[in-house]
Amino acid sequence: MSLDLVKEIFSALSDCKEWHAHLLSFTHSKRHGTTYNCRRIELEPSERLSVLIQDIAAGYVGEGKNKLKKYADVREYDGTCNTTTIYRISENNSDIEIDLEALLQGIADSDSEADPLSMKSQAYVLCGKMKDGDDEHQIKLISMNTPIATLRNRFLLDKGKFWEIPNKVLNLRTSINVIIFDKTVYFLDMSGETLFNMERAYKLKCGEAVDEIEGLHIISDPEMFRSTATSGQNPRRFAAFSKSKLQLLTKKRNREKAAKYFKIPLTDDKQFDTSQKVDAENLVKVLCGKAMWDVLEEVPVEVDGSKDWVS
Repeated sequence: MSLDLVKEIFSALSDCKEWHAHLLSFTHSKRHGTTYNCRRIELEPSERLSVLIQDIAAGYVGEGKNKLKKYADVREYDGTCNTTTIYRISENNSDIEIDLEALLQGIADSDSEADPLSMKSQAYVLCGKMKDGDDEHQIKLISMNTPIATLRNRFLLDKGKFWEIPNKVLNLRTSINVIIFDKTVYFLDMSGETLFNMERAYKLKCGEAVDEIEGLHIISDPEMFRSTATSGQNPRRFAAFSKSKLQLLTKKRNREKAAKYFKIPLTDDKQFDTSQKVDAENLVKVLCGKAMWDVLEEVPVEVDGSKDWVS
């Protein structure tokens, strides 16, 4: 789960085989879920696709502008938006499991006959195969930049005059936002959330978690807690909701400990007093891994996220 694998992927792009490109459009629906449509495209001259792959590799691991240098780590997706972190999501993550299968099937069923200019594509996908010894891995690079563009105020020189370019053009940028390595997803930035409708996923997760919290009778004001937990940035925080932390808080001594460290008041019967928004929000931070204790300063601190300590 380190940066080394991501670097290895970009470094090996030029050696990958059987590259092909697709335009991608998608729609999110409460009733029908997410639908992905792909249109396979061919570039001429044919070697131009290989040149695009080389340009992408050079941009991320080349000696000049090395975009990977800005990243400090790879972390499991937890709803935070740290620009120096690459977020990893495994194929069995319930937040994307159904949409990931739909996306992979959409690519497999890619059309080659439909009009590419009429499909309103929102991204493009490069698919290839990467060898690792005797193993072969499927690689998909996704750029979330709209690939079909109308060039306004752009002109083409012909016979001594500059002529308006009336037709839409294919504009394939070299910035990659999502990598799919076999069936593991890596977000290089947060635009990948749109691809899998993560907002819907963590709002659903938030609602289910609030139902579970209320059912345990550890909060004094369920209405205020629900109002707080489901508003603002709090639903995003629930992407990292910890059921194990919630179970620990079913024990009175653990509620007393959390109340002491994070200054969340308790009622006489040792429920968390969530009648005030600030206290309800602090409890959300505890449950979603955003609250930690500074052992040196002996004060509570809010953090983006956490990972296992390596000694």
